[in-house]
Amino acid sequence: MSVIDASRRPALQVPEAASARLRVGSYNVMDGGQDRWSGQLRLLASLNLDLLGIQEAKHWDRTDYARVHETAEALGMQPLFAPSRSHGCHLVLFYRWPRIQCRRFRADISCGRFHHAASRAQFTVDGVDEPLWVLHTHLHPFSPAVRLTEAGWLTEYANPDRLAVIIGDLNTGGLMDKDPDDWDQVPAHLHSRHRLVLPDGSYGGSDRRAMSALTKAGFVDPPEQLGMEPPRTAGHWGRGSEPYDRRSDFVLLSRRLAPAVHDHRVVDTAETQRLGDHLPVITSVDLVRRKPRLL
Repeated sequence: MSVIDASRRPALQVPEAASARLRVGSYNVMDGGQDRWSGQLRLLASLNLDLLGIQEAKHWDRTDYARVHETAEALGMQPLFAPSRSHGCHLVLFYRWPRIQCRRFRADISCGRFHHAASRAQFTVDGVDEPLWVLHTHLHPFSPAVRLTEAGWLTEYANPDRLAVIIGDLNTGGLMDKDPDDWDQVPAHLHSRHRLVLPDGSYGGSDRRAMSALTKAGFVDPPEQLGMEPPRTAGHWGRGSEPYDRRSDFVLLSRRLAPAVHDHRVVDTAETQRLGDHLPVITSVDLVRRKPRLL
């Protein structure tokens, strides 16, 4: 029996009262999923997401994009593929048609200037009278300075007149997140990935300038909106070189969409900890509660 047959299951029925609710997910599957992919697929099918951003879809373009289409069929969703410039860490954005319909899609908003990629899609959602813009990205893993530059390509979508979402592995923490209790947990040669470089060449705390740029532009971090402590999305992978709890994976919302947040969670279980070095993030928004346009 194929992986698809083993993983396929009927979509859950959405109650009428929740018909305007969207479940938005982000998941870095780690090197394409490799031998973990079938487990990841079963997990994703169980989450009944409406929008899903996959990062590190390595080799998913092989054999005429077979894995992209197998995954879409198993999830009952439609795919939008964005190639990465580096390491084959492609992006795939899945959406649940026909409830959500894609009106526009651009696989590369920056003309090749991202280390990985950033795509943009415009969707219409049943029962919602204005478009939803979705940015899907994977920011630079090694350089906070480059992450800040990449964030500059995304800030304009925080326009207060738009319903907009950023989905992705941003390789930085949120502004509410704590620094490690002891930076010695991180090998010294990797500190430049995470910390501010001071004028004398020494390091300060976490470099969150990219996240600061996004939030000051108008994007909202759901845990902050909900008044909850941000759950980790990475740090559990025992074979990793950075074994400290942290956030890297986000669903950020424009200010017009932020009041619609219903729930935010990270699927942090023994199973998901075995499936890769990132954990799935899910944010639910109730579009009937979105902020009205300013007149």
